[in-house]
Amino acid sequence: MGMVGWAEIESLIRQYSVVQPHMEVDPFEALIRTILSQNTNDLNSYRAFESLKGRVGMTPAALASADVGTIAESIRMGGLYNLKAARIKLVSEELLVRYPRGLAFLKELGDEEVRRALSGLKGVGPKTVDIVLAFSLGRDVIPVDTHVNRVSKRMGYANPKAGYRAVKEALEAAVPPGKRLLAHFALITHGRRTCKALRPLCGSCPVRSTCSYYRLSKGRGVGGRA
Repeated sequence: MGMVGWAEIESLIRQYSVVQPHMEVDPFEALIRTILSQNTNDLNSYRAFESLKGRVGMTPAALASADVGTIAESIRMGGLYNLKAARIKLVSEELLVRYPRGLAFLKELGDEEVRRALSGLKGVGPKTVDIVLAFSLGRDVIPVDTHVNRVSKRMGYANPKAGYRAVKEALEAAVPPGKRLLAHFALITHGRRTCKALRPLCGSCPVRSTCSYYRLSKGRGVGGRA
């Protein structure tokens, strides 16, 4: 640990021409999008969200009152639809009870207050809360999804056995304030295009010279494919 820093992520930003997107996602929509994104690709997640929004609606009241079978059928293309449908209905019901006036009040809270407000909801973990913070509230945090987790550990930002919080804190310590959402997208892009889960393309990696995984893989005779 400690051999990589902001320079490596800057290299990824340049390599993939990553730009800072303008994000202003409704907090409730961010929660539902995150549930739908689990164990599926972006296209199917997007299709499931649009289908659910069109067929049922995208408010806690609409989803709480909907039959779970209707929700499941609406999101079938997103995979694990029965499990996700149950979670969506449950979190909608909980939000109606706890915050009947909606989640607009989150904008007035500090980061840790937002965490406390959302973390008690069933099925809402730290990644989901960080997504709401970053994409809905404009907070300077790095959500750690599957790609970010894998890439950051391979590159050497965090120990391979590190949990969510340790990975997030290591990355945020390496990335200057104001650049964290940009870093999030750079790491995701690197994970999708080059540092793939099963067959990483180490031979074409722009940061392999400082990458822990590449140094180890050379010794094993793997990981050098272009």
